[in-house]
Amino acid sequence: MPKVPKWMADAMESLFSGSYHPVTVTEVNYLEAELKHVRFEGDFSASKRKFRPGNVIEFRINETEFRHYTPSLFDHGRGVCDVLFYLHGMGPGSDWAATLKKGDGLKLLGPGGKLKFDINANDHFVFGDETSLGLMQSMYRAAEAQDTTCECLVELDSNHIAWTDLVDIPIHPVAKSPKGKAVTALPEVDCFLQRSDRHKTAFYLTGNAKSIQVIRKHLVNSGITASQIQSDPYWVEGKTGL
Repeated sequence: MPKVPKWMADAMESLFSGSYHPVTVTEVNYLEAELKHVRFEGDFSASKRKFRPGNVIEFRINETEFRHYTPSLFDHGRGVCDVLFYLHGMGPGSDWAATLKKGDGLKLLGPGGKLKFDINANDHFVFGDETSLGLMQSMYRAAEAQDTTCECLVELDSNHIAWTDLVDIPIHPVAKSPKGKAVTALPEVDCFLQRSDRHKTAFYLTGNAKSIQVIRKHLVNSGITASQIQSDPYWVEGKTGL
């Protein structure tokens, strides 16, 4: 639901008012000029759905547009939600996130979405790009709490490779290749498959839609079943907002 007429956006806020949670920005930290950590605090006790790592939240960023974001932390009891924003400067969502400052009051919708941490898996494999770093933090901590393993593989622009040192979990980076989507990631996927129990692993594919397609096809061709794979494209080239 990236963009709707203003009257519809207003009507949705009214009709689903019980699903919106007033929040305040209480912390803002720039890990890098293009990587912004924001903490939102509010009362989530009325939330109809328990958060599971991988879920998304949603904000109305202007009169007609909404954007989904994946929290790196969502704590119902404490009323805390953390998001890592990638400020790529190529759309209204990025522009909106760049303006967020301490003290801002907003309405948060969620959590929800189709992607969620598989509590029955013995191992977890997360693939994504700059937009997926927060998800990786959330997934890794969930796996750690269950005493299971989680490997995170991130496809980054070459000038963003050092970003993996800015988050507090181990993430394996590969540089994006001009030869095609996920080209440099595939050998790393094969290495993971060779050393893991592939049939007891949950795979989570996020980030760029075309990269997701390449990785998913490769996994299926390697014997991974469709039921083991969850995917959620965070962005598509040539399309504004998801």
